[in-house]
Amino acid sequence: MKALLYIAPSREDWCLKYFPGRSPGELPIAGKSWCRHMVDQCSHLGINAVYVMDCFYRKDLARRMGDGQYWSLNLHFSLCVPCALPEQLLSQCEKEIPQDEDLLLVWGQVLPDIPDVKMLLSQLREVEKMPEVLPEGIYLLRKGKLYECVCPLLRMGSLQEYFDTNFRLLKNPGIYNLPGYQNSEGCVFGMDVMILPGCELESPVLLLDNVRLERGTHLSGGVIVGRDVLINEGSSLEHSIVLDHTYIGRSMLFRGKIIDGIRVIDVSTGAYVDLEDEFLTGSSRLRKFNRFDLAEYLLAFLLALGGLPLFLVTFPFRKPLNRLAFFFFAFQAYPKCWEVLFGKAHLVRFGPKDPSFAFRYSDQWLIRTQEHLKIADDVYYCHNRNISRIFATVFRSLLKRLFVFAALPSDDRSLTETEGAE
Repeated sequence: MKALLYIAPSREDWCLKYFPGRSPGELPIAGKSWCRHMVDQCSHLGINAVYVMDCFYRKDLARRMGDGQYWSLNLHFSLCVPCALPEQLLSQCEKEIPQDEDLLLVWGQVLPDIPDVKMLLSQLREVEKMPEVLPEGIYLLRKGKLYECVCPLLRMGSLQEYFDTNFRLLKNPGIYNLPGYQNSEGCVFGMDVMILPGCELESPVLLLDNVRLERGTHLSGGVIVGRDVLINEGSSLEHSIVLDHTYIGRSMLFRGKIIDGIRVIDVSTGAYVDLEDEFLTGSSRLRKFNRFDLAEYLLAFLLALGGLPLFLVTFPFRKPLNRLAFFFFAFQAYPKCWEVLFGKAHLVRFGPKDPSFAFRYSDQWLIRTQEHLKIADDVYYCHNRNISRIFATVFRSLLKRLFVFAALPSDDRSLTETEGAE
């Protein structure tokens, strides 16, 4: 058996309005895209090939999903134009689908709401008269005849339906696997989740990979937090969804909202606002010259002058000294101090998109070796920068390496060498 997933535009105008630039098939539902949920179920049904026909085709979705090797099936993506009937869709498929084999047809963004995915094909109703426009649903094309799979469906034809489906799966996932590990309190966590003391989590809660909750964070009423998210001190979220790569500032309060980077969507009213400021932003932006930049400039001036004699004396012995963490680190950081003086770099990296810098906020902890953890620290520093953190980052980074006489780990060495090129 094969399957064809049709990502149709018939009822997805809301998606284009609130999430421009995204395919409805890649919108996360309880941590996984609709497309990934459906491929999971196709795998459980023993389907050997899945064809995704997307009217909003984006290479990013195809790249993340891969060729289907993860599910031990063949996965194909292609762009299509809107169509009303299966015959029109099949004529657009780049790869020929055998007509003598059963074809499971998922028409639109629906999810089967059944206790066992094998029940999907247990009750079929023949479509005797083909309508002008095929309604959303799940169908089986068998020997030239179309059958409707009669089962309850979760639909995402509006913002409210999309929002409710997220929490339906969070509270009762049923046949759908949530991405993470569940604890005894009913919370689901991904990898590298950091929850600082003083946080309160009331289940159900889903925290995906690389999430950082600062002190005093309160999550209640059902909360879904995507990947690479930082929620700052004292913020409270109730019955809300935070999408990937989002920063939430201090003492923010959200109830019944979807937060996607700088965009905050009120689900009950359908209104949204883009907050491009320092309190809530999905990107790290370089700011105008201020007192923090002045502090970096003065500290870089002291480091450049004070470190010049040591740099000149040790430079001829750079190769053997590179085996010592302090000298290797100093040889990489010292030239950047001069770039700071000429306005070409930051002394401490200001966010994950800062291309040139001498130090990173995570340099003061030798245990930070994985790049995504360092990026999370960069985001935190970007939104919590102050003079004391600037000085602490520089001096702790140098002092902790001063007493390290062993060779640097290979991963630490490679990351340091390529920092300026990111």
